[in-house]
Amino acid sequence: MENASFFHYKAEKTFLHSLPPALKIFLIVALSVTAFHLPVFACLILWPLLILFSLCFLKFRLAEIFSDTKPVLAYVFLLYIAGFLLNLSNHFSSLNYPVKSWEEVYSGFSKVFVPNLEYLPLLAHLALSLEITSIFYRTTSHGQFKDGFASIEMFFTRKESSPLSDTLALALVFIPRISVFWVRLEKAWYSRGGKDSLSKALSLFPKLFHVAMREGYEKSLAIQNRNE
Repeated sequence: MENASFFHYKAEKTFLHSLPPALKIFLIVALSVTAFHLPVFACLILWPLLILFSLCFLKFRLAEIFSDTKPVLAYVFLLYIAGFLLNLSNHFSSLNYPVKSWEEVYSGFSKVFVPNLEYLPLLAHLALSLEITSIFYRTTSHGQFKDGFASIEMFFTRKESSPLSDTLALALVFIPRISVFWVRLEKAWYSRGGKDSLSKALSLFPKLFHVAMREGYEKSLAIQNRNE
């Protein structure tokens, strides 16, 4: 089930998989930046359309799409909690002290739970940009990213070598690798009878940091050996 982890490459035979790697890197940057400059209503329309496009033409599964959408959902939750605490603070600060009855406290309390819609434009742009990035990440392998960066580097430097392409490709694919590490750690945690709790985070995050740093170190050594 690692293919369902965040931004993991999905091997399929679609027209997007076959695009030149350098073109896909350009499109990731150009379309993601463009997403933040579109009107909010356009983002709210394009986002579900891209999800439908991924399901029908790129053979993505709902689990994969949900996995790539989790950062937006987490951001929505954090913003809602922040707005709730702010509304709660404003509610109690608006009371006339000393409070004479509980009815005065409960009056208008329901407004505390109303979300702050000022964050909607940011969330709409973020969701669309993340969906665009997800589509290209899941249709581009590590080797294709490397080839794409190499083509771009050689185009600008006019040299036959591309020493930076390995480093850039490694940096770009490191995020989904961290997600894979986290999935493996979670499976090990649950297999030992662990539950979702604060102790899970306190136990797994140091291990995730250690595994990620070791992976980065080993990859950097491999790159140095290939370049020598």
